[in-house]
Order: sequence, then C-alpha cells, then structure tokens
Amino acid sequence: MDFLKAELARKKAMVEEREKKLANGKSYVKRSEIDKYETERYYERCTKRKKMSSDDGKKEDLEEDVADQKEVKPLLEEAEVIKRLRERGEPIKLFGETPSETYQRLRSMEMQEPTGSKSQTDFKSAMEKIDQEYLKAMMMELHGDKVERKELKTLASIEEMKEICKGISDPDAETDKLFGIVRQFYRWLFDVYEQTGERKYRENEGDLTVKLERAKIKQAETYIRPLFRTLKKKTLDETLLRSFGEIAGALLDRNYIGANDVYLRTAIGNAAWPIGVTMVGIHARTGREKLFAHNVAHVLNDEFQRKYLQAIKRLITFAQRHFPTDPSKCVEFNA
Repeated sequence: MDFLKAELARKKAMVEEREKKLANGKSYVKRSEIDKYETERYYERCTKRKKMSSDDGKKEDLEEDVADQKEVKPLLEEAEVIKRLRERGEPIKLFGETPSETYQRLRSMEMQEPTGSKSQTDFKSAMEKIDQEYLKAMMMELHGDKVERKELKTLASIEEMKEICKGISDPDAETDKLFGIVRQFYRWLFDVYEQTGERKYRENEGDLTVKLERAKIKQAETYIRPLFRTLKKKTLDETLLRSFGEIAGALLDRNYIGANDVYLRTAIGNAAWPIGVTMVGIHARTGREKLFAHNVAHVLNDEFQRKYLQAIKRLITFAQRHFPTDPSKCVEFNA
C-alpha cells in the first residue's frame, strides 16, 4: 500500500508541475501543448540516460546496431526467391524492401514450415479435398439430391495408341511432331489411370486403401500439369522430350524394365558428376563434349521437373499393373 500511495503522489506531482508550466493563468490547456511538453520531457530523459552510459557501452551498442543492419547476401537468385514466395501465396515484394530483406523473409517462412516434405503436404491437401467431396456427396444423398459424378469417357486401347503414336521413340523423329505425340500419349495414359481409380472409388467409397490411391491420383494430376503445359507451348527441353518419348515407346511395347531404365537415366543421370559439373580443373577434360544433358540429374534442376518426373514414375508403375506382360519385362515394384 505504501508503494501505491507513493506512486499516486508522484503522478499527482507530475500533473501539478505540468499544469503550472502550461497554464500561465489560463483556464484551459490545449492538447497539442501537453503533447509537446511530454515529448520534450521524453527527450530530456533519453539525453540523461545517454550521458550516464559509458563510452565502452556506446561502442558495443553501435557495433550491435551495425551487425543488425548489415545485409545478408541472398544465396538464391531473385527469380527463384519470387517463385518460392508465389508458391506460398506471399507477396513477392513489400514496400521499400531490398532483395536481401526479401530473401530473409522467405528464409524465415521456410524455417517455420512443418518438418514434413513438400510432397507430404501436397498429399495431405489432396486427402482433405477427397474427404470434402465425400462429405458433400453424403449430405446430398441425405437431402435426396442427385450426386453429380464425373462422366467416364471411352478411351482408346493400347493397341490403338501404338498406331497413333508410331515413331514416338524414334531418335530421328521431328521435334515439332514429337511434342504433340508425347503430349497425346501421356494425356491418354493419365486419363486411363484417373478413370481406373475413379471406378474403384465408386465401387468402394468407404475403403481407406481406395481413398489413398485416389489421393495419389489427385497429387499426380497436380504434378503432371506443368508438363502438359510445356509440351503444349513446345518449351520443354529437347533432351527431356526424347527421354519421355523413349519411356512412352517402352510402355507401348510393354517393356517396363526398359521404361524404368530410361526413367532412372533421366531422373538421376549416369555421369560421374550427376549434378552437371563439367570442369574439375583449369584444363579441359578429355571427351568433355560427351557429357550432355542426358547424363545430368534433371530431378535436381527444378521443382516442377522433380514433380512431373515423380508423376511419370507413378504412370510407369500403373501401366505395368494395368497392362500386364511377361515377367521378364516387369520390374518387381512390390518386392
């Protein structure tokens, strides 16, 4: 209680002192005058504190301020920083923000993200989407409404696709023509994959295994969409295009070991330096011209490439199960 009385007395004395200085015989005091007085008092207190601090303390504070204000050199290119911010739905640039501050903002976001991989997050969102669709269908059935189902199309058989995609794995095929054939094949294979999963889901809607399989299909659809876009615009790297043509040709021949070999060569490469290092010293390497992009790990180049290569791996696995062949041409996926 004594402390409270002393604090009230101090506050009262401060108010009386302020009124004496500001009133000067007037019956009122302007708010602007009170603000000005408080500001002056604040600067006086700050000046006293600065004088009380020693020279050594001042130097330490100055060094800390300089260290805080020192810009961190971004480890990523500006285009990569912008792409990652857009993936997270964040503004690519705040008002008055430097490239270093933008990079630091991205880094703090990435550190706060869950420890699980991005693919696990995508799979989780796909599962949530399927659960929402299932609940929506249940509510519509309870209210007596008709549940709208996606119409299943009649797709071509694998023998018909062989005729349509003739020459897809030919190394001398025209590049412009190959873009259309490769896109048509993978579009067809993904439609077969999607419709097979849809039929299983309609037959066993409550089965958890079927639900997980459908979530994988939804995830693969998101992953492979950039590939279809680049094929349509004809902007895909020619080496990747030829590799995807080889995979498609092997799948049409039901040679799944060959398709898997081409996929591994495309995804992780088979060169001594799979990340793309072509020079190890000041002198040119013998046979350096043989180290082309087909020996480089494309899965490490870009996030979109990693995703659609993963989607193609799922299509290879599905094709082996859906279009069976001799065991000598199969990969033991469930071994």
